[in-house]
Amino acid sequence: MSKKITAYAWASGLIEFGDVFPDGALPIITGEEERVREIIEVRARHSRTNEQMLVPGVPEADNQNDACDALIRFTEIVTKEYVEK
Repeated sequence: MSKKITAYAWASGLIEFGDVFPDGALPIITGEEERVREIIEVRARHSRTNEQMLVPGVPEADNQNDACDALIRFTEIVTKEYVEK
């Protein structure tokens, strides 16, 4: 059985992974680690140095409402892809 992991995002749009998500972060998806990492890696925006992954639209958002909408869209896309395969 595969290890479960949660992908979560910070207000900056930075995506990280862990067994649980810390206070202040918002969950994106929880599931089988390899699959979650694969989907996030493909769908996320990569930083210029390619060391960090970001929720598309969050760093560029004009306000918190737009950032929240971007996170919701990203979560829906990632979840749909995870469930379909």
